[in-house]
Amino acid sequence: MNFRRAVPDDAPHIEELERECFSHPYSLKDIFSYICQPTGTCFVATDEGGRVISYIIGRLIAPEGEIYRIATRESHRRRGIAYRLLDYMRKCELGRGLEVLFLEVRSKNTAARNLYRSFGFAECGTRRGYYKDPEDDAVVMVKAHRSDLIN
Repeated sequence: MNFRRAVPDDAPHIEELERECFSHPYSLKDIFSYICQPTGTCFVATDEGGRVISYIIGRLIAPEGEIYRIATRESHRRRGIAYRLLDYMRKCELGRGLEVLFLEVRSKNTAARNLYRSFGFAECGTRRGYYKDPEDDAVVMVKAHRSDLIN
């Protein structure tokens, strides 16, 4: 398995995985913009054959970063890939000034919430009725590189 920053050629593969995992997938244009914009942050995990099996999309406006999406192919879930990709992304973005990382997750997505908690994220708020299709609340989570940044 290989972890790396995404390149434009990855966009169609990420789009395919978006359609597999989300009821409202990002468009190819959106994905391409996250890969190419200086504030975009996009990382992939690939299998031995170079196929994208997991990705993270977000934005970094130092010192704050926000994760918009994390997805892993269903056939590769529960192997720690998302955790390792998240760790790889965090370490890379520390070099670009990342100090605090935010994300939102569906309240009913217990697997994702457990992943984020295991990575050191703390729940810091709720956005009622944030998600549609299906309707759900968003749980806002935060992870600070230094503990004094969120108190």
